[in-house]
Amino acid sequence: MPTCPFCGEELEYVEVECYDVWWAMYEVYPDDDSHTLTWDYVDEELSKDSRIERVSCPNCHAPLLLKDEDEIEEFFDGSLIIAPLNDPRIRVLSEKRVLFNGKLYELRRTHELVRDSDGVVREPFSHDGAEQRFKVLVLSEL
Repeated sequence: MPTCPFCGEELEYVEVECYDVWWAMYEVYPDDDSHTLTWDYVDEELSKDSRIERVSCPNCHAPLLLKDEDEIEEFFDGSLIIAPLNDPRIRVLSEKRVLFNGKLYELRRTHELVRDSDGVVREPFSHDGAEQRFKVLVLSEL
């Protein structure tokens, strides 16, 4: 079971905010008694324009920086790691190779986050000071 890199809680699930676009077919007809329209659902289909907007920890609500369903699966099976750069278990070997907890990973990407004065981890705003910002690594198993 993975843990949140920010609050340390074990995660049985993650919260996923999606932008969904649906195609839907309805039969619409007037309701003679109330002078309103009645909408009866017939069919629907999820559009290819749908996308994941944000994946977060259900406990502390910190962004987990996962881009798609494949990365969510990798996170749960342990082949994708999210870790703050200042984590003592990290040793950067090269531009693309990182040791994490003694195991070799590929650096997929870095991301900058903020821990605000209340301890909440979130995306940065332009007014956040440099002292609040920190780098987070997204690592994939080699």
